[in-house]
Amino acid sequence: MMGMKETVVNIKRYGMLISLALAANAHAQSSVEIYGIIDTGVMYVSNVGGHSNWLADPGTAAPNLFGFRGTEDLGGGLKAIFKLEGMFNMNNGASINGLFGHETYVGLRDDKWGTLTAGNQIDFMFYSLVVDHWGPAFPFVSSVSLRQGSFSGLNIPGPPGNNSFDFDRALGVPIGNSVKYVSPTIAGLSVGAQYSFGGQPGAFGQDSGKSFGINYHIGTVALNGAYTFVKYPEINNGNDGIRNMGLAASWVVGPVELATMYTNTQNTANGARVAVYEGDVTWTVSPFLHANIAYQYMKGNDVLKNQKANQETVSLTYSLSKRTSLYSNLVFQQASGGPAWILMAPGQASGGRQTVANFGLLHVF
Repeated sequence: MMGMKETVVNIKRYGMLISLALAANAHAQSSVEIYGIIDTGVMYVSNVGGHSNWLADPGTAAPNLFGFRGTEDLGGGLKAIFKLEGMFNMNNGASINGLFGHETYVGLRDDKWGTLTAGNQIDFMFYSLVVDHWGPAFPFVSSVSLRQGSFSGLNIPGPPGNNSFDFDRALGVPIGNSVKYVSPTIAGLSVGAQYSFGGQPGAFGQDSGKSFGINYHIGTVALNGAYTFVKYPEINNGNDGIRNMGLAASWVVGPVELATMYTNTQNTANGARVAVYEGDVTWTVSPFLHANIAYQYMKGNDVLKNQKANQETVSLTYSLSKRTSLYSNLVFQQASGGPAWILMAPGQASGGRQTVANFGLLHVF
C-alpha cells in the first residue's frame, strides 16, 4: 500500500511539474504591455466669444490615454490579440467616455491571412488617412492642426454645443459593436473593412456603421484612401448619418516628408457637406528637432451657406529622449460666412479670426 501511495504522489508531482512547464512555456510565448500618452501644457486662445483665454492641459499634441495590449502565440503564425484603451483628463484624472472608451477589441492575427477583431474600434479615416498616411511624420503632427470650424449645420452628434468637432474623424473616433478585418501587406498593398451592427430588430441597417481603407506603398511614397458611414440615433432615427471619405498621399525625400490630403464630410439627412484640402511638410531638422507646417482650406456647400475657412499651423517638437518631448504650436484660422473655431479651442470666436499658441510636454510610455 505504501508503494501505491508513493506512486500516486509521484504521478501528481510529475503532473504538477508538467503543468508548470507548460504554463511557463505559454507565458514565454505571450506578452502584455501597459502603454500610454501623457500630454500637458498651456494654451493661449486669442478670441473665444470676443475674449482671449488661457487654458491648462488642452491636450493639443495628442490625447491623454492609457491602455493594455497583448498577444498570445497560438502556433503556426496565428496569434490571439487584445487591446483595452481609455482616455483621461489630466486636470482631474477623470475618465473620458468610460474607463476603456477609446478603443477596445479582441481578435486573431495571422501572418498569412490578416487580422480579424471585434469590439469598439477606431475606423479607417484615422488608421489609413492619418497613421499610415503620415507614417514616420505621424508623431510630429499635432492634434490642434486637425479639422474644426463653425460648420454647425453638419449636426454631428458629439460634444455639447459643438456639432462639427473633428468632423472628418481624423482625431480617431471608435465605432461600437464592430467587426474589423485588415489584410496582410502584399506587394505594398493592404486593405481593410469594418462593420458595426445596429442591433435594431427588423431594421438591420438602422444605427449601423461601416468603414473601408486602402493603403499602398511604393518606395518612399504612400497612397491612402478611406470611407466611413456611421448612422446615429439622433439623425432620422438612425436611418441617416455622417458619411466621410478621403484620399491622401505622402512622399519622403531625405529629411523631408511632403503630404497632401482631401476629405469630404456629409450629413445624409440634410445634405450639409464640407470639403477639406490640405498640404503639409514635415522636416527632420536634426534627430532631436522636427517641424511641421500645414495649410488647410475648408469649404461648406450651399446648405452651410458656403462657409469657408483657411487654417495655417506651425508645430515644433524637440525630443529630450525617446519618450519625452517638448512641443509648441501656432495656429491661425480665418473664416468667412461664420465664426472661426480651431480644434481644441474651448469655443468659437466672435468673428472670422482665431489664433491659438501653446507650449507643452509630452511623455510616452
